[in-house]
Amino acid sequence: MDLDPRYLQTFFVVSRERGFSRAATVLHRTQPAVSYQVRQLEEQLGTVLFDRTTRTLTLTDAGAKLHALCERFFDEFGRLARGLRTGDAPAEPLRIASVSGFGRYVLYPLLARQRLAAPYSLRFPTAEQVFESLEDGACDVGFVYLPHVSSRLLTAPVWREQLVLVGPPGAKGKTFPRLEAFEDLTFVTYDECEYVFGKWFEGHYGRQPRSMRGTYHFEELEEVVGTVAAGHGWSILPDHCVAQAARQGTVVIAPAPGRKQVTNLIYSVQRANAPENPSALRLIDALRTEGEKPLTAAPRSQPRRRPTRRSAR
Repeated sequence: MDLDPRYLQTFFVVSRERGFSRAATVLHRTQPAVSYQVRQLEEQLGTVLFDRTTRTLTLTDAGAKLHALCERFFDEFGRLARGLRTGDAPAEPLRIASVSGFGRYVLYPLLARQRLAAPYSLRFPTAEQVFESLEDGACDVGFVYLPHVSSRLLTAPVWREQLVLVGPPGAKGKTFPRLEAFEDLTFVTYDECEYVFGKWFEGHYGRQPRSMRGTYHFEELEEVVGTVAAGHGWSILPDHCVAQAARQGTVVIAPAPGRKQVTNLIYSVQRANAPENPSALRLIDALRTEGEKPLTAAPRSQPRRRPTRRSAR
């Protein structure tokens, strides 16, 4: 849409002043010129912005929404312009979305230790919601436990986590040489645990149990760990989520069958057509550097390259 920004300013003044004549005085224009610009804006948007059937000029529902948008836009633009003139332009916050387990136990502690050049916001939606937030521009960088097929997104591995079987303190030393033994256990589950459980069983046994019994189900992993510690079941979790509880002895990490480890990659995701965000790149580099098993990052002496598009299952 080839929208003239002057029309938005004219509309905003008219809606604020609640009249074309008063707006014309503020804008130092004639009333017909102000009316013409508002009509042009309405034609371009395909909707009526003012209710002209009453003696008092009022906004339609569409007009009220546009007024709120203009209020935010002109306020932000004014603050930015003042900052640019004084050399003190406010830094744009880095908007981060991450799956909950990685976000709470790895990402947030790292952010608390790091000093980013810009402020940030951090949310913990589901993996699918992370992708949606990136595609609609609601966040700048996301972190998920599996890649996603999309020409609009760039995906790169940043962290490797180990998946572990966790039980109550009384289960210390218990082993599971055969897959059928899990059919006698009860499990504490959580949102998106299907992927974690499936990867762990496939990695250790090549298949999943014929049946599994669930006891409690939670959204967040803190409650899962607490419920396992209370003796109400077992669960399979990323190692960073249970490291502290295992050190304290409130849960036990069962020996891996055959001493084999099953790991999972965490991926950073950014929009393919978005300009490079220095704060996001610094965060990704910090994750790679601080990971227990860091993945290869681009050497700092070389020009930085964008992540490549990856395929998913």
